[in-house]
Amino acid sequence: MTAILVAPAQGRRVVTPSGQLVPEKFKVNPADPYWARALRDGDIVSVDQAVTPAVPAVVQPVTDTPAEKK
Repeated sequence: MTAILVAPAQGRRVVTPSGQLVPEKFKVNPADPYWARALRDGDIVSVDQAVTPAVPAVVQPVTDTPAEKK
């Protein structure tokens, strides 16, 4: 059995098979059908793959500058 460290996906409320809320990070056996389904469906993510949401890039329009006069 190889346990992996996982966390609930952002915005997901995850419970154990007995109905208890899971902690922020916890270990699961990915061969267990309950946790395998949660991983496959994206309810939990491997901590190595957990990514904090990126801040959207601020795009500023390119403005044309008037040609320099000589």
